[in-house]
Amino acid sequence: MKLYHVIVEQEDDWFVGRVLEREGITTQGRSLDELLFMVRDAIELMWNEKGVDLEFLMPAKAVTSFERRKLSKSRTPVRPSVRPRSAKKLVA
Repeated sequence: MKLYHVIVEQEDDWFVGRVLEREGITTQGRSLDELLFMVRDAIELMWNEKGVDLEFLMPAKAVTSFERRKLSKSRTPVRPSVRPRSAKKLVA
């Protein structure tokens, strides 16, 4: 099997992958699984190569959607501060 190297960058909620060995293959996915599928699909469509191996080259700061959900669940929601109402003086 042929091995391709894919540079992965993260932009907001998207992962963008570019194949180093083949010019013209740049694609994206909302998850790494989707990106993997999209890169393989593009290679198959453009060069009719099936069953290729991919090696993702990712930045250390990339955060997957699973990790993002885990982080958001661990945070406690921030509630707006409520001003206490001033007590009214009762005049007898």
